[in-house]
Order: sequence, then C-alpha cells, then structure tokens
Amino acid sequence: MKNEIHNLQKELIEEKLKSKSLAEELENPMNVHRWRKLEATDSETYDLMTKIQTLQKRLISKTEEVSKFNENKLKIY
Repeated sequence: MKNEIHNLQKELIEEKLKSKSLAEELENPMNVHRWRKLEATDSETYDLMTKIQTLQKRLISKTEEVSKFNENKLKIY
C-alpha cells in the first residue's frame, strides 16, 4: 500500500512538472511573428497550428483537474 502511494505521488509530481512546463510555454511563445507569416502564406497549416495550441491549453486544464482530484484522493487516504 505504501509503495502504491509512493508511486502515485511520484506520478503526480511528474504530471505537475509537465503541466507547469506546458503552461509556461504557452505564456511565453517563441517566434510569434513566424505564425503571422504562416497565416498569410499557408492558412491550412496555420489553422492546424491554432488547433494544436487550443488542444494543448485543454490538455493543461485537464491535467490540472486530474492533479487536484488526485491530491484530494490522497488526502482521503
């Protein structure tokens, strides 16, 4: 049981780090002007990139929800 708790806590920490790094990446985008140029020249690729960014934001929010759920679950035990 203790081993399982330890493994869950380790996974939680790893997911928090992933979530934090993705959030920081979204807050500080690199090469912003590159996307403007892409929008003008290849709108299909630009649309795909905006969909990816939207999905990344959703992934971060869902990861945070899972993290909070797991924290609450650990508090119960």
